[in-house]
Amino acid sequence: MNRITLMSLVSALAACSSSNKPTAEEYDDTAEAIGGAVVTGGGGGDVASMADSVSISLGAMPLGLAVMATGQVGGNRLGIDYTYTATCKDAAGAVLAKCDRTTDRAQIDVAWSGNLDTSNLDAAVSRDGSLTITGLQSDTATISGDSSFSFDTTLQSIFHQGVTSSFAFDASATYNAIVVSTQDRQVVGGSAAFSVTAHRKVTGTTGHDVDKAFEVDATIAFNADHSASVVLDGTEHFTLNVTTGSVKRAD
Repeated sequence: MNRITLMSLVSALAACSSSNKPTAEEYDDTAEAIGGAVVTGGGGGDVASMADSVSISLGAMPLGLAVMATGQVGGNRLGIDYTYTATCKDAAGAVLAKCDRTTDRAQIDVAWSGNLDTSNLDAAVSRDGSLTITGLQSDTATISGDSSFSFDTTLQSIFHQGVTSSFAFDASATYNAIVVSTQDRQVVGGSAAFSVTAHRKVTGTTGHDVDKAFEVDATIAFNADHSASVVLDGTEHFTLNVTTGSVKRAD
């Protein structure tokens, strides 16, 4: 898929009228794509990288990852390469020679990229971010930080049978007090805010082709029952299964 840069998307959006507000179908597909980036069934995406970050901070090696010659932790899962750079401190604020079970606070730089292939998504993804983790000596750690990512995907809509869309997303994300259990590494609270710029091309429709740029603000609120609420532009509501990555419109 040809990569559409953020600059070109911004230029395209500047020339667009208010008619480029996303349609209900585009909101559906955007929610599906965001869900695929945040949670990938089988152990990938943003939620997995948060769990990895907590494990690495406490000196535990996540499945499929290893310490590299550079001292970073990295590996490949589901076609995605992950790299983590960690600086850990104990409860007194002293920098540790290496992260271990005495870590109370950590700074983790996260990068992942590669090709994701699931039943509904065929995507090239790239993400870079920085996370601050506190409270690692308690039952729940708190993660704050930000990231930027690109997500180019061919998506077979789970909402609209027979419609295939090609998307290019550029997004920035802010993580607001994400709560992660230090025992089982599950995300049980907090929220994330996404500012998304998208370009969409559609095949499989009748009557006309679609070639459109638009913007979406998304918020994701994580719940203790391993679900999350996804809201697009304050009006479109979805639920996200934080274990499987499945998305559906809220009742």
